[in-house]
Amino acid sequence: MKIECTIDGKALSLSVNSNKPLSLILMEDVGIKSINSHCRGNACGNCIVLLNDEATLSCVIPAFRLKDATVKTFDSYQKTRLYRDIERAYKATGNTPCPNCYASKTLIIESILQEMTNSTRTRTFGRNNLSLPGTQNEDNSLNKEAIIQELSLNTCQCMDMAELLQIVEIALTYRRRKRVRRH
Repeated sequence: MKIECTIDGKALSLSVNSNKPLSLILMEDVGIKSINSHCRGNACGNCIVLLNDEATLSCVIPAFRLKDATVKTFDSYQKTRLYRDIERAYKATGNTPCPNCYASKTLIIESILQEMTNSTRTRTFGRNNLSLPGTQNEDNSLNKEAIIQELSLNTCQCMDMAELLQIVEIALTYRRRKRVRRH
């Protein structure tokens, strides 16, 4: 099957089996070395990519779902200015994910930040499909349940949820400051 998609900013035309998982396409066909896919589809969460700006397990996405999609891996994401917000939040809290899940948790946090700073977007969060408009409650407080659902895409236990929520809140503060300065 021939698939047209964009991976890390490059328009590609790939000839692959329609059921081949995205993680293998990235490793074998595109040559991305940083994809960490050891669970073979058991959803450990260490193979997260941004698929159309949403954190997605690449080991469970078949090739046919890539038609006209945009995929961003940690390799290209870490070269963006957006990455600095999360990096600064890690430093501010003194907590960072372990090397095994660092890339995946960072991409999940980016997906959350994009959702929180783009008020026109609504999507389904996490494995349990918790469908909520954005990630803020009516009183403008963070919807921690929705954020926890999204963060649970990665099963590594190197950090507890309270630490991850704090990182999200701090990174969101940095991100919102940037947006205010631009307007």
